[in-house]
Amino acid sequence: MAAEQFEPMPPKASSCYQRHMRINWREVCKFLSGAFFVNAGILFYFYLIDTPVPILGTDFVISPEVNGLRSIAHFAFFLITFCLGFIRK
Repeated sequence: MAAEQFEPMPPKASSCYQRHMRINWREVCKFLSGAFFVNAGILFYFYLIDTPVPILGTDFVISPEVNGLRSIAHFAFFLITFCLGFIRK
């Protein structure tokens, strides 16, 4: 009799962890292109004003010449992710 009083449990709703989710890489590249663009600009600015940048929590500093090279690399990453996120179909 006790078993007749209870209704069967409804099926579990699928959570976002149980089903397969696709990553929209185009949107990821759009986000990264903005981040690389800003970072390249900041690093280039530090290069132009000849300012060494300290590494947080250490006694080391990054020289302006290294910041100039890093700005070139980040601008290249910006171009790549910009093309993948906005131009490529």
